[in-house]
Formats: sequence, C-alpha cells, structure tokens
Amino acid sequence: MREMYTVEGLRAAWAVLNELVGELEREGVFLPDLIRADLRNAKMVIEYLDSFADDIGASDSSDADLHSEIEQKVLSISKTVLSQAAEKDSEYQERWQQRFDDAISGMLEVEKEEERVHVSDIPREEGVGFFRIRLPEDIPVEVVSEMAEACRVNISLDGERHLQVSGSKECVRDAMQRLGELFYGQSKLR
Repeated sequence: MREMYTVEGLRAAWAVLNELVGELEREGVFLPDLIRADLRNAKMVIEYLDSFADDIGASDSSDADLHSEIEQKVLSISKTVLSQAAEKDSEYQERWQQRFDDAISGMLEVEKEEERVHVSDIPREEGVGFFRIRLPEDIPVEVVSEMAEACRVNISLDGERHLQVSGSKECVRDAMQRLGELFYGQSKLR
C-alpha cells in the first residue's frame, strides 16, 4: 500500500495546479468549468487537514479517509489540467508535470499565503474540531450565523473577515462542507 502524500505536498501541488490553471486561462486554453470550483474546494480541505495535522492519527479513520479523498481529487485535477497543457505543447506539459511531481512528493516548497496566527477561544479538548477560514466579501455574516446554528457549531469572527468554527468533529465537518458549498458551489469530494 502506498504511503499518503503529506499535507505540505498536497498544498504545494495545489499551488502548482492553481498557477497552471491561471496561465492556461490567460492563454485562452479551454478548461472544464468545474476545475476552479474543485481547486477552491481542494484548498479548503487541505487547510482543514493542516489545522488538524497534530490530531490526525490511526484512531480516527474519518480524517485519514478525507486525506485520501483529497489526494485523489488533487491527482484527478492534475490529470485534467495537464492534459489541457499537453494540447498547447508537449514540452510545456512535461515541465508542468515535473513541477507537479516535485511539489506533491515534497521536493518543491511553496510559501504559505499567510503566517499562522493563534486561534483564540477554541477549546482544545479531545473530540472537538475547529478550523479557521477567511470569509469572502460577498457572503453576509448573518447567512453564516444561520448556517452555524443549523450545523450546531460555534462560529466567531476573528479580526476583519476570518471565521473560527468549532464544535464536535462531525458537526465541524458538516459545517466545512456547507461553507464550501456556500462559498464556492457544490463540492465534488464525494
């Protein structure tokens, strides 16, 4: 059985794919409509997994399953995007394939978008999950509050537009999925 890619490797691979998608779009290369939504959802799951990196272990297979699912999603996105790059030029595709392979295997480091910030007021008890995400400008806080009540999680605004979500791990996963759908459209992770 193959060992899973690290969260850092997945983050680096995501960054390579995101850069390639932007370049292909600027050059007018056709990409399926769902690629951007799949990239956004993958990014959110990678950030979620990173926030639980210290807690994920053999005892909780649901996080390991989620890790495996996001690996498959990143690999699937790469096949689609790299096949479109091949239509442009085979050397071009080979360069991007090498960058992707280096990234996902951990040989290419990618800078994090922002430094980790202390997450305040989040319980650190066993069985309690949390994540922090930047709230898009076009999503009213009231909508998120209603969603939090429906998911039975605590959501607080930290700073200008950062949401902190906490609660039972099952409820946090549900909230993460609903927030992803609210922010980015239907999730394709199932």
